[in-house]
Amino acid sequence: MDFFPSHIILRYSHPWRLEQDLLAIARKSSKESIETVIILDLAIRSSIIDMLLKNFSNTSTDIIIIDHHLSSLYTIEMFKNYNLKVKTYWHSVQSTPQVIANMLVKNLNNYEKFLVQVANVCEGGDTVDVNVRDAADRIKLVLAIEPLNEKLITSSVEAIVKGEEFWNSSEFEKKFWKGKWLLQLLLKKIEERIERICGWHLASFTITESLIFAGLFGIASSEYIKKFRCPMILLREEEDKAVITVRSAEGKALDFCKNLAHRLPQKIEGVYGGHREAASITVKNYESLEKLKNILREFITNSLC
Repeated sequence: MDFFPSHIILRYSHPWRLEQDLLAIARKSSKESIETVIILDLAIRSSIIDMLLKNFSNTSTDIIIIDHHLSSLYTIEMFKNYNLKVKTYWHSVQSTPQVIANMLVKNLNNYEKFLVQVANVCEGGDTVDVNVRDAADRIKLVLAIEPLNEKLITSSVEAIVKGEEFWNSSEFEKKFWKGKWLLQLLLKKIEERIERICGWHLASFTITESLIFAGLFGIASSEYIKKFRCPMILLREEEDKAVITVRSAEGKALDFCKNLAHRLPQKIEGVYGGHREAASITVKNYESLEKLKNILREFITNSLC
């Protein structure tokens, strides 16, 4: 609390653009002292090692990585072979806040314990506590429909530092009901256009639809497999890339993304990450949404039938 916000800079990133964001920080650290860079919950991949070696090995900046994604484990193990000032905290638990609670911060107060439970539910866990479930639903939906609203994210962090129930604010209430309505609309659209291939369900969305539904695709895919009890894939366009979201109650999602990334045509770049049950792959340099959908159809038919 003594350090925030004057000595802490928050940056909202994604696994596919992490190297780009870290490069911006490296440039900043060449002009002013940055004591520590903490990478939280970002499903890191092995290519990040070369980037850190090139830009941070000759600096005094410490790197701390805290994560729970299964796809990060290989990279975290690799750090042991390099002379980098990197501390890693990884554990196979439901959420990154749970990693922090298990490995870094002891004697959490009741508010902090509550937030760890909320984070676990946001990541697909379950609870009998109605208050935890309600807070998780609100936080998950509001931040999903406002993924680029850094003011909202920063104000939420400030509220956490102060120990406030920010999810009960009037701003959250208004955005939550908007998110709930959009989620139901998205689920209806998924059901209308679903295509069944060898037990897998596939649906695609244009760039315009991606803008409308913003960050709701992950939540919608999880809700869909709870209802229909089958693995599913959502394909959508986002500006210069496509995102493939995969859900599988049988634990096949991460393997699906990994195998697909290795079988994409040479000119197409695929970056994947996540967990056994929930994973995604970001694709660049593809020709069109329909051709990418055909690649998915062929991959499922040839690999999973």
